[in-house]
Amino acid sequence: MSYVVSDQWIYKRPGTLLGLCFVIWKLTLLAVAWTSPYPGYDTSSSLLFPPGIHDSEKSESFHRILHSLAGKVIRWDAVYFAQIAHRGALYEQEWAFYGGYTKLLNFLTLIGFGPHAKVIHTAITGIIVSNISHALSVFLLYQMTLLLAAGSNLTRSPRVAFVSAFLHIISPAGIFLSAPYAESSFALMHFSGYYLYALSLQAHGDGRANVRDFLAVLSGLLLGLASTLRSNGLLSGLLFCFDLASCIVDYLQSGGLLRNLRRSIFIVVAGTLVGMCFLFPQYLAYREFCLEPEAQYRPSWCTNRIPSIYAWVQDHYWNVGFLRYWTVSNAPLFLLAAPMLFIMLSSARGTWSLEDTSGKLGHNQAKDSRTAMEHRWISSTGIALARRLAVPQLVLGVLALTTYHVQIVTRISSGYPLWYWWLASKIVGEEPLRFSKWSIPTKVAVRWMVLYAFIQGGLFAAFLPPA
Repeated sequence: MSYVVSDQWIYKRPGTLLGLCFVIWKLTLLAVAWTSPYPGYDTSSSLLFPPGIHDSEKSESFHRILHSLAGKVIRWDAVYFAQIAHRGALYEQEWAFYGGYTKLLNFLTLIGFGPHAKVIHTAITGIIVSNISHALSVFLLYQMTLLLAAGSNLTRSPRVAFVSAFLHIISPAGIFLSAPYAESSFALMHFSGYYLYALSLQAHGDGRANVRDFLAVLSGLLLGLASTLRSNGLLSGLLFCFDLASCIVDYLQSGGLLRNLRRSIFIVVAGTLVGMCFLFPQYLAYREFCLEPEAQYRPSWCTNRIPSIYAWVQDHYWNVGFLRYWTVSNAPLFLLAAPMLFIMLSSARGTWSLEDTSGKLGHNQAKDSRTAMEHRWISSTGIALARRLAVPQLVLGVLALTTYHVQIVTRISSGYPLWYWWLASKIVGEEPLRFSKWSIPTKVAVRWMVLYAFIQGGLFAAFLPPA
């Protein structure tokens, strides 16, 4: 960011600078949370600290400080995640939190603290995992941005890569990327799947069919694992629907039955992996609640046309459904989410204005296509990827607006790279954000992200909405 740091650091030491920004940001958010009143009117976090946690009088002051610090970030759903990871899901509503993330915390806690670990150890493991995952996803986003820019404008691309990664650091998800929530782990797994998918597209453009198909299947596996961390990861399966449609169009226009049939098989396998990973926790719940022969009680959702415990819990306990959140009392939450919704929907829409030449990169063409986008930072392969990534992001934005509890879009958006690239390219190109006839300087968007993260961090630590 030209108005924050000099270009010399961006070009010569981007990793060092990003690491420094990351540490400063995390410490600042922790300081904001530290100043919030604790425990407030909710004391559920204190239940994770049993009386016997103090090993000695000498260490009592240390544990008191640890108790206070951890209590600031183990709030809201983090309590659910820690308890479920520690002892499994006991009640129906807990299956909304049960999945890959809780299994991961349980496994890592067992390794780090042994079989006699307490719930607080699981929560602390979650904090460590979230911060490490966030740091790794920052650097992965930087590398993925450079991959998109390969062969294009070499002057602008490192700046766009740096700004994109920096925006992920100060994401409006804020303290959720430090707390025992799935957002950081999801972003890391999601970015990893996207990175392999980008490599697959690159291999397709170079005519390396074997590499392309292997990477496509591997990306499907990682995106599927991401869907076990956060259910919205399922939307990334749309990438493979897009590719399958492209194969059909290519066959209808230019033939090549065997070539397109081969690629279609691997695309279907990749997409199936995403769906299977998403459905596996649903199957476990169905087997436990609906197929147990000695069960005295069978929930009503077992007889639904689609017997999904996750859908039922969201509907029954949180009243999630189409336009159900559209009430006068929730109007302030829509206002809070409006900036992020605008950025997500505008970036997805704006991406479609880029010329996609991926269809011209055939099986027999190893040359990189020359496009009208040469003056920009993104390459033709990058454009092909960006257009595909616009699909799940657009669907997520529409669902957040119409169906979800809209305020969560500020945190679940953190795992989608497209809007980082779009905003970063605006910042580097010093282009304003446009809304109808109005122009909004990009600095305003960055300042909003920082301000929102600070306010949200203080409210979160005090167990106050929005969460």
